[in-house]
Amino acid sequence: MLVIAITGGLGSGKTTVREILEDMGALGLDADELARRVVEPESEGARRVRKVFGGQFFDGEGRLDRQKMAQRVFSDQEARDLLESILHPLIKEEEARYLEEISKSKPDAVVVLEIPLLAEGGVKENYDRVVSVTADLETRIRRLFESGRYSRVEAEARIQSQATDEERASVADYIVDNSGERARTREQVAQIWRELQAARRD
Repeated sequence: MLVIAITGGLGSGKTTVREILEDMGALGLDADELARRVVEPESEGARRVRKVFGGQFFDGEGRLDRQKMAQRVFSDQEARDLLESILHPLIKEEEARYLEEISKSKPDAVVVLEIPLLAEGGVKENYDRVVSVTADLETRIRRLFESGRYSRVEAEARIQSQATDEERASVADYIVDNSGERARTREQVAQIWRELQAARRD
């Protein structure tokens, strides 16, 4: 089994690259999905977050309001560090369970995981290869604005709070420029896929 981490900043197109690799035969998992799992109602993660931050961040059915929580911790580094200290170990446990299941059922699989904050403190050695997805700043801001989730000011601030492209490149085995058309991105990913297949045969 080969385990591939896909990293990149907000708006770079990590999900696009993951989906293309899935089309080519990889098994994919989004880190956001793992993050949602560990704070499901009545979960240990939800219990810990509620204890530290309070019940005002949960709806009537016990679901974490992730947008409200993001607004709470974005401009408060201490609160963000505290939230990450709660959730990251649980996310890593969930990731390990997923990979163990795949290794047993599909030992020859190529597994791709979106790991947005790999350059900000993840462990590259946990993965066989790292793909960093990039896009020019204006394209990223436009994508985030058009998603309806961020104003331009918010998009710029979120991007500036993350690692730089240079920092992500320093932990990457491959770099995909996703600034242009999907067809161009697919060409780059196809080359990576061919190299992964060759590595799996070695």
